[in-house]
Amino acid sequence: MKILIVDDEPKIRKGLCKIVEMHPGWYVPQSFADAESAIAFLRDNGADVVITDIHMPGLTGLDMIEQMRSACPKVVFIILTGYGKFEYAQRAIDLGVKKYLMKPTSPNEITAALEQIEADTPRKKHAAAFQKPTNNLIILRAMEYVYLHYRDRFTLRDMAAALYISPNYLSDLFKKNTGMRLSDYITEVRLEKAREYLMDVHYKVRDVSTLVGISDPRYFSSVFRKKYGMTPMEFRNEYASRQFEEPDPEEN
Repeated sequence: MKILIVDDEPKIRKGLCKIVEMHPGWYVPQSFADAESAIAFLRDNGADVVITDIHMPGLTGLDMIEQMRSACPKVVFIILTGYGKFEYAQRAIDLGVKKYLMKPTSPNEITAALEQIEADTPRKKHAAAFQKPTNNLIILRAMEYVYLHYRDRFTLRDMAAALYISPNYLSDLFKKNTGMRLSDYITEVRLEKAREYLMDVHYKVRDVSTLVGISDPRYFSSVFRKKYGMTPMEFRNEYASRQFEEPDPEEN
């Protein structure tokens, strides 16, 4: 997940970056001390999650969220603040903020909030197909086909033939109903499955691309890095180190 951090306190920004980047597949492209810079970056580069304080120079965090929500409706927000006023919390709810955490908070709380968001994201993307009344059954069957055949090197024509529709119609229908290109959805499912294989040391890293239906290891490594911010080998090593990492007794 691509995560932006917005807080006018340098120590908090540094601490949050450290927490985020300990997790495989999470990364902070940039952190910000003010809302205006964060808004400009988001409009040009996008993000999955924004963690922000409320009180900052210039725009407040809540005003920033309102502008970001208009520019990028799919971004998820976490507020991390020392202010517990009801009116702040009420406005945060109205803006659709996912989590409202009070400072000081523990690294475990932040990690848990992000893990919940990450777990919900695939379900949200998949559920988008069922929010429109037309042709939901075809979309459901297309998704099911991908999950059953992600190991195989199938083509759009193969998939359309199995669903008894034309390739162009399937491609257009999927995009119209889910907002995603079918090819992007197939790649996303394969990368999700690749992560599962990489978390299991019984599978060799060099074999994972074949296991998820991608014949070119270099291409696999490239798309994996683009999505998760690290190579498959780096992901394996990072995950292994986290599994054996001893908890810090000074952490709350």
